[in-house]
Amino acid sequence: MLARILVRPLLIPILGLLGLLACAGKGEEGIRQPRERWDGLRQRVDIRIVALLEEERYPEVIALTDSLAEAGIRDVRLSGQRAQALGYAGREEEAVALFEEALREDYPHCENHLNFAVLLMKMGKTGRALTEFSEAKRFCGSENLARIFRNLAVANLKLGQEAEAYKNVQEGLEIDGDDPYLLGLKGMLVAEEKPVLAESLFARAGAQEELDTEFLYELGLVFLRSHRLGKAVAPLERVLRRRPGDREISLNLAEALAGSGKSEEAERILTGLLRDKTDPEVERKLARIWFRQERFEEALEIYRRLPDDPVNRDRVAMCLHGLGRFQEALTIQREVVAERPDWTVGMINLAVILGALGELEEAERILERVLEMDAENLAATLNLEMIRQARIEAQNAPRR
Repeated sequence: MLARILVRPLLIPILGLLGLLACAGKGEEGIRQPRERWDGLRQRVDIRIVALLEEERYPEVIALTDSLAEAGIRDVRLSGQRAQALGYAGREEEAVALFEEALREDYPHCENHLNFAVLLMKMGKTGRALTEFSEAKRFCGSENLARIFRNLAVANLKLGQEAEAYKNVQEGLEIDGDDPYLLGLKGMLVAEEKPVLAESLFARAGAQEELDTEFLYELGLVFLRSHRLGKAVAPLERVLRRRPGDREISLNLAEALAGSGKSEEAERILTGLLRDKTDPEVERKLARIWFRQERFEEALEIYRRLPDDPVNRDRVAMCLHGLGRFQEALTIQREVVAERPDWTVGMINLAVILGALGELEEAERILERVLEMDAENLAATLNLEMIRQARIEAQNAPRR
């Protein structure tokens, strides 16, 4: 905070000098003068822009770089800073074009590769970001390498390349063995297999206090979206301890806990969110947990008060199926499939209910139709195998 306060007064003299630059005359002498003035001003402007970027005051960075451009100043680092501000102000396509232009002008520029890669990660262009991080590694000095290896590892994780992520973390730690982010990343990567080592890494990183909350949250989401739910738990738990009661974080943690077999912990989080108000999304997640635990009556109570749409009616039918109330379930599920005839989940569940009622031929026809629509549907394939086996057993059973 002190550094930010100290740099803020630079704005007035900088803008005053920008006015002098903009007023410089045309012609060779006019071009030379702003360049000379710019050489003396560059460091002060840089301090100002860096402070504005840290404070996320992106429109001010854009305005400042606009003024310099109007004054005839061309500077590759300045272009990269402007591109960074444009990207985080939501003008991503402009930012990409400007980063590309700056790198064409000076390809070995370390920070432009690095900041471009971070923006590409934010845009979801992880493969291209990985390339830019690799290029940054070629051109950046040792002071940036730990950060580069950290980002390479996160990009690897987003692409499901866990072994590569671990390799980058290890290489980063060889450069800076005390980097809290790299220690935290390694802790997350080994948390399931080596929990004691993971805790020691978190302790070394000072993970409870020092690791950036947004970094931890993004890491948790990377694991969650790639279905490595057990690995998602540790970072999401740490984030929730810092932001207790946060609905989005709570929902994601509950999903990770439920998916990794910790249903009771997930239930506690969800019931806590429902303590003060109703929330259909939270109720739906809680009902899903109860359904998996075969607590069909409790799940059914929730699904019946949720909006009357095909998805929720499908869940009602499957709860009734779980309770052995097959005819009620069949009536509802036929309505679901009639309303959404191309929804393979509803069709498979209809076949399951029919199978429970002994209507094996119709169940088989429905599952065959699902596989015509989606040849790689594993649930349909497994259910069809069971239905066909049941038909064979029924045909071979001795008649009484």
